[in-house]
Amino acid sequence: MSTSNSETNTNNHPDAANSFNYSGKDVDLDGQTHVQQKHIEQEVVNFCYVCFVCKELMKKYKYIRKTRGDGNCFYRAFGFGYLEQNLKNELELDRFRKLVADLKDKLVQLGYQEFTVEDVRDVVLETIDKICQGGDIPNLMKIFCTQEYSDYFVAYLRLFTSAYLQMNAEFFQSFLDEPSKTIKEFCCTEVEPMARESDNIHIIALAKAVQVSLRVIYMDHSETSQLTIHDFAHTDNEQMFHPTITFLYRPGHYDLLYEN
Repeated sequence: MSTSNSETNTNNHPDAANSFNYSGKDVDLDGQTHVQQKHIEQEVVNFCYVCFVCKELMKKYKYIRKTRGDGNCFYRAFGFGYLEQNLKNELELDRFRKLVADLKDKLVQLGYQEFTVEDVRDVVLETIDKICQGGDIPNLMKIFCTQEYSDYFVAYLRLFTSAYLQMNAEFFQSFLDEPSKTIKEFCCTEVEPMARESDNIHIIALAKAVQVSLRVIYMDHSETSQLTIHDFAHTDNEQMFHPTITFLYRPGHYDLLYEN
């Protein structure tokens, strides 16, 4: 039987008995119990907080769209959410196309290689055209699940963000955690590379660059009894604010939220 074999193997091993502490003298049972209790208490707190947030979200939002957790989730969610909102809005898409086209010259002025920028720009414009031709969400989903189109779109949104930061470097310098680092250096290491996560500075810059207002609801264990909401307007007129896209943020990740 397997049980007897196990016992035989243990008895025949000279060090086997030493690997188990039967006396209990060196085992801090009180300490282990305390650690487990604190862990359980924290799990209860986390569960209660999640229940609270879900309850509050259900009052205003009907569903959530999950995004890939690869470090590009903010930009990917932005791209999908923006295009989804404007599938039938030719005027808005024409405005966005012009921004995409005009960004190339700004990037060249900032020192980027023209042929490299053109390649990315052309794929982004092609992506927008394909989405408009399909004109529906399943087609949009299919295109955004195609890595070539999706990643190029994300890369160009990163360049939008980087260009805006560099063109407004004096304003954004105070946002950096490392004062000795320049905005250009920050963009090279924290904005342009794929899979780098996004923070408020990225959101502010992209919202301003493409002139789209955003809202982020934070699921970050805030001690307040209300949802933590940050609005990122693309203009200074806060009274006219209405978010085009709403994100749900949990530490390290962004998903899309849809209002009722």
